[in-house]
Amino acid sequence: MPADLEGSGIIERETIVRRLLRRAAARVRGPQRPAPEVPFGRENDPNLEFREGPAAGGLGWLLGALSVFLVLHAVWVRLGVS
Repeated sequence: MPADLEGSGIIERETIVRRLLRRAAARVRGPQRPAPEVPFGRENDPNLEFREGPAAGGLGWLLGALSVFLVLHAVWVRLGVS
């Protein structure tokens, strides 16, 4: 590609390249689709996540298992098994 002595040729080429890239990007992306409707978008109870339910016992299980693990780990380290 020969070097341009004028700056206007470079600017014209840059604008042409930008237009072509925009067209190509629009063709690849395709039309924008609306976001799908989600069921939690229709809920009207702001405290729904804090209600008592079947998942409420999960915290008890977590704390219980964590304490058992910590005791077993302390015994393991104290005995020098590892």
